[in-house]
Amino acid sequence: MKMRAANSGDLAVLFELHRSVFRRHIEALWGWEEGWQRENFAAEFAGARTCVIEVDGRIAGYLQTKDEVGRIYVQNIAIAAEFQGRGMGSRLLRRLQSDAAVRKVPLQLGVFRTNEPAQRLYQRLGFHPVGETATHIEMSWPAPRPWIE
Repeated sequence: MKMRAANSGDLAVLFELHRSVFRRHIEALWGWEEGWQRENFAAEFAGARTCVIEVDGRIAGYLQTKDEVGRIYVQNIAIAAEFQGRGMGSRLLRRLQSDAAVRKVPLQLGVFRTNEPAQRLYQRLGFHPVGETATHIEMSWPAPRPWIE
């Protein structure tokens, strides 16, 4: 698994991946509207740090994060179906947890209410629910605090 910074030439391929991974959740929660999804994806792409995940020269997924004051926010993690179940998501999240621990900030994300496998992954990695919306469960992993005597 290799990661590289996404560029504008990746936008179309990454949107297709977004559609294949998230469409069923979005349809179940509020309905898929192609034009809005394309515009929203382009806005998220422009507003977040997007990395392409490659395996054997093929795009296997993408990761979008926002480094904010006081936290690291995971905007999206999308792994193509054929690459799921190989531990990629866990490895990505552990790297982000390491970054958050160094910065001493929480790692936070929102997960679709309908995405139970992702919820289980996040819980297994130490994320805890901290809020809810109509469509998402907001979760946080608190950076370990140094021992103070």
